[in-house]
Amino acid sequence: MCTLHSPARVAIAVYANQLTQTMTGDCIRGVWTLKTASGKTLESTDFENGGIWRVSDNHPLGIQTWTPAGASGWNGPVPQNTLKVDIRLGTGAWISSSRKGAVVTLTGTALLYSQGDHKWFKRSAAGVFQYRDRGTTAWKPLKAVRTSSAGTVTMAYTYAPTRDYRFALYSTPISWDVASAVTTR
Repeated sequence: MCTLHSPARVAIAVYANQLTQTMTGDCIRGVWTLKTASGKTLESTDFENGGIWRVSDNHPLGIQTWTPAGASGWNGPVPQNTLKVDIRLGTGAWISSSRKGAVVTLTGTALLYSQGDHKWFKRSAAGVFQYRDRGTTAWKPLKAVRTSSAGTVTMAYTYAPTRDYRFALYSTPISWDVASAVTTR
């Protein structure tokens, strides 16, 4: 068996990205082609490029499949695996916070990568403010929110003890979920 190992989840978030692929098994040469759900061939990989898959930001989105296109071992042809990859746009989440007495104010910002403009932009998106009590590892939902068309949402609530907070965005059919860095108030 000749096995292709490649990322199963790809986020398009830069103009061009280089992802590592490896080939293992009873093969000295293996070729796979990447096909869309409709069967259109996008590209192939044969490890003559050092196991690098170059993904540009104009790459089609969606679930695609690396399909066998031939592999050989020392004693002739060998079977190959088939591998699915889900390609979506990269997302970004930011959080800022402040405290005045017992009132904590949180602001979340949602970003999405634009394939056409080759840059990030703020956007409306569904997300959730989450908290983690000090000394624990589990994140818990504080409030489900939606950012404005300007990409931001703000909430304030009263809570005296110190907690960690973050802002997380949900996956959509075209974009991946993501969580912001942590802020402590």
